[in-house]
Amino acid sequence: MGKGARLGRVRRIDIPVVEASGAASRIAADGSRHVLVIGDRTAEVTTGVVDDETGDITWRVVDLADVDAWPEMQGDSQFESIAADGAATVAVMREDPPVVLVADVDERRLLCRITLGDEPALVGMWDEANSRGEGLAFLRGGRLLVAKEKHPPALVEFAPDGVEARGIGPDDFLGPSERWESPSGEVTFRAVAVWPLVGEAERSMRDISAVGGTDHGDIWLLSDRSRSIARLRLDPPLSPEGGPIDELDQVVRLPKHSHKPEGLARLRPGELLVCLDTDSTEQNGLVVRTPD
Repeated sequence: MGKGARLGRVRRIDIPVVEASGAASRIAADGSRHVLVIGDRTAEVTTGVVDDETGDITWRVVDLADVDAWPEMQGDSQFESIAADGAATVAVMREDPPVVLVADVDERRLLCRITLGDEPALVGMWDEANSRGEGLAFLRGGRLLVAKEKHPPALVEFAPDGVEARGIGPDDFLGPSERWESPSGEVTFRAVAVWPLVGEAERSMRDISAVGGTDHGDIWLLSDRSRSIARLRLDPPLSPEGGPIDELDQVVRLPKHSHKPEGLARLRPGELLVCLDTDSTEQNGLVVRTPD
């Protein structure tokens, strides 16, 4: 693992959302690639269709507040991350309180409200209101992968009550057009496995602000404090027993002037979108070339 190389910047783009805090990508049933961005001020989700030839993104805005039974928010939404499946399911996560709201955006209805509990794997590590979930991804079997920001930075597997930890490998992520197995109503997910960054891995990535898939079934981690991304290989998979992550395959710095990077999503092969948490909708997206 080395840190010294800097990611190649392709271009700056405008994302029509202020204070972008989370991003996700999905491949729809027709093969088109979509990227979704959420901010922590409103419930608006910006959805873009990516042109595979040019890389251009055509944006539109969906307001989750229009979803049937969507809860009223007092003040800023405080959404930290977003996940999307290959169908119409979208999930957004708040750090405090630690909840995930899941909606079907085609039917415009709220599917469930998931409270993220600390037992049994996160007891003692889930108490700080500003050190909880910052990154989110859907897993097969109705599970969630959550990136815990700091103290310590960690990856956490959350599962419905009665579902045991399975660990995290390439086969645990949803495929194109695959729908996530969403529960209904008010539910609690348990933290069933945790993999904290330790040693050199934590020194290189002082926090985890977002997670994103690679082109090869691994995970990209984004660090705001370190202004870097790192690849975590999932061969072998992360054990369902949990355990420390002391080595990352590759750590590379973001381009200069990457202010408050908080969202990460895969675009075309070899390209990532890094979202910047700014008050402007201009030049708040950074398209970078991945090291591979």
